[in-house]
Amino acid sequence: MRVHVCLRSTLDWGDRRLVEERLLPRFRPKYDAWNAAFDVPYHLFRHRVCEIARLNRSRVEGAECSSTSEVGPGQIIVPIDDDDWLAPDLANRLRRAHEPPVGCYLWSSEVIELPRGIRGALRRIARLLGRPDRHLCKTNNYAVASEPHLVPLAMSHLVASDYFVARLSDVRRVPGTLAVQNRTLASQTALAWGRPSIGREELIALLRRYQKLYRSWTLRPELAWASPYVGMMAELMQDIHPA
Repeated sequence: MRVHVCLRSTLDWGDRRLVEERLLPRFRPKYDAWNAAFDVPYHLFRHRVCEIARLNRSRVEGAECSSTSEVGPGQIIVPIDDDDWLAPDLANRLRRAHEPPVGCYLWSSEVIELPRGIRGALRRIARLLGRPDRHLCKTNNYAVASEPHLVPLAMSHLVASDYFVARLSDVRRVPGTLAVQNRTLASQTALAWGRPSIGREELIALLRRYQKLYRSWTLRPELAWASPYVGMMAELMQDIHPA
C-alpha cells in the first residue's frame, strides 16, 4: 500500500514578485508592517520555514511526496500544510493500521505556539481531560484513501473534521503523536488575528517571545524526532532582527 504526503496549495515563497502579486489584500497591511519592522522580509522567512518542513517530509520513511492528482485509487493521502512536520515512521504505522475498506485515519498531533490566553488554556485542559476537540482533524493529523468521495477532505481539515465526526465508527486511530503543527511568527493566527494590521512595537515584542519559545520548547520523549526541526526554527528566529 503506497502512502503519499500531499502538500496543500501554497505559494513559492522564494519568489517575492509572485508572493506580492498573489497576496490577499486583507493581509497586505501586516505584510508591509513585517517588512518595515524586520531585516528578514516576510517572504524569505516563510521560504525558510518551508525548507525546514520540506526536509522533514523527505525523511518520512516509505512515503512519496506527491500531488493529489498523482495518487492512484486505493492509495493513501496524508495532507499537510507547508510549515507542518510528520514523524519519520508515520507511513509504516499507517500501513500497520491499514484495514480496507476503512478509508479514514487519525492520529494525535502536537502544536508549537505561544500561549493563546484563557481560551487556549481552556482548550488544552479540555484535551487533557479527554473531551472532544472542536476540530477533530488538524492540518496534518489525518489521512484518507484516494477515493473520489474522500479526496476533497484532503484539501480542508475543517471539511474533513465534519466528515470524520459524523462517521467516527469508520475512522481508524493510528497510535502515537505523529505530527507537529508549527505555528510560527508568520502564521496568520500569530499576527494580530482578527485585526486589520499590527504595529512595529507589537511585532518586535512577538519576535522576542518566539525566540524564547523555540529556545525553551521541551519535547515529550515520543516527539524526539522533531528535535532537529525545533533547533532549526530556533536558529531561524535568531537570524531575525529589528530593522
